[in-house]
Amino acid sequence: MKLNKLSLSFAITLALGSTFGLTNYAHAATVNSAQNTSVTTEKVATTQSKAISTQAKTAATQIKTDTKATTLEEAIDSKTTNAEKSTVNTDTKVAATKTPIKAVQKEVLPEGIYSDTKDNWARDAIQAMTKAGYVSGYSDNTFRPSQIITREQAAIMYGKVLQYNMNEQELADIVTKETSVTYKDVPSDHWSNSAIKLVSAAGVMNGTTTTTFTPAKTMNREEFVASAANVVKKIKGDAPVKFETVAFQDEANISKTYVDDIKYMAQRGYVASGETTDFNPKQSVTRAQAATILNRILNNASAPAPTKATAAKEEVQKNVTPAKSDKTVETKTEPKPTRVVRPVRRTTTLKALSQKQQESLENNVFTELNKTYKTPEAFQDYGVMYWRDNQLHVALKNSDDLSSVKANLANRGNTTIDNYVVVEPSRYSQSEYDAIEVNFRNYYSKNEKAGNIITVFPDVENNQLYAVVSTASRETQQGMSRAFGSKVKMVVKR
Repeated sequence: MKLNKLSLSFAITLALGSTFGLTNYAHAATVNSAQNTSVTTEKVATTQSKAISTQAKTAATQIKTDTKATTLEEAIDSKTTNAEKSTVNTDTKVAATKTPIKAVQKEVLPEGIYSDTKDNWARDAIQAMTKAGYVSGYSDNTFRPSQIITREQAAIMYGKVLQYNMNEQELADIVTKETSVTYKDVPSDHWSNSAIKLVSAAGVMNGTTTTTFTPAKTMNREEFVASAANVVKKIKGDAPVKFETVAFQDEANISKTYVDDIKYMAQRGYVASGETTDFNPKQSVTRAQAATILNRILNNASAPAPTKATAAKEEVQKNVTPAKSDKTVETKTEPKPTRVVRPVRRTTTLKALSQKQQESLENNVFTELNKTYKTPEAFQDYGVMYWRDNQLHVALKNSDDLSSVKANLANRGNTTIDNYVVVEPSRYSQSEYDAIEVNFRNYYSKNEKAGNIITVFPDVENNQLYAVVSTASRETQQGMSRAFGSKVKMVVKR
């Protein structure tokens, strides 16, 4: 079954974004129309993965036959207004179908620049690390710089750094240690398992306990910088000391476990320090911040030297997270890297699939899913399908279904399916995400009369609905937390 995909672009610049990807699922346009919100155009923009909406598939197929609509937006609009159009005479219908449609011109951006990073404070660092192959964006050409990084996303990034910057013997020694690394919450077929085993065996990251890694847990600044220090010691043990004496205004708030590693990074200029500089150890780390620190390590760049007037800007203002601020503060203090590290890849990477190949893969996967769920529509009650990092992810709620679906896909003997399809667990189904979204929209519209919902999408990886809004009072944010708990992550962009 052929699936049209939404392709409108917009920049989401927040204060935090796998190396770690979601696009707004296509049925969002239908939800917007039904709720008569004022932000339909904004919502069908860039989102966290290329989620598959079977309702949109059905709508697009039906309307394509009747009106030859060339865009998914037209197809959905035609379906939702069918009752009204039935009263229009035949001549009017014919005239309407002949109305010329203007082609949407897509913005062509330089390599490594994404639709949501072209004006971002960390643009140059993100571009350098993308071109070098250490980080990547999402299938909708976004990087999501403000998205909070998780432990397994950090593991993926660190894993690439180790693979690209250690010699074969060093890597071989680490690999021999991987057999002793096991975590009960990281199955052998989990998408980040290999990276987690590698960084654990290398001593870059440890488990949260002796038996668990807690891969989806977000990282704060002291945790991330300390683990980054372990990476530096592995690949650049001779990194020069630039500042013998370093200090932080809030040093007393840094956990004793991480103090030495954080000072190690500050002495080498990878993080800013100074008597008037706050380190903010408990703040979450964003994809933009992770790319910036990684760029400094690999390109020998330094954090801007703090002054009394600007000490807080580098490591405080741009590190403000959505949970602590109603707006994003951007600065363009990141120096443009003088060179781009282009390591020799020691692992094969998947070649990007064309639009036609992606649609063919989706149809093949649905053929196998239908053996369990009968129809694509029924599947929405049991799981979610979405694109991330050039792979098609099938996330299922029922653990028993995981085994049967994996077996059905493997029995096809299709190398494309074997290489490009990831079957993983999920807490919520597409239908449940839809219900959470409806409740969220109702709550927000009642409490923020002047606010707009910019975009909403299911963040399957973190088992939550991710929502970007134009404004939200402290009362609304507190009420949202009480009403939805961890089910909804709401951030404010102004």
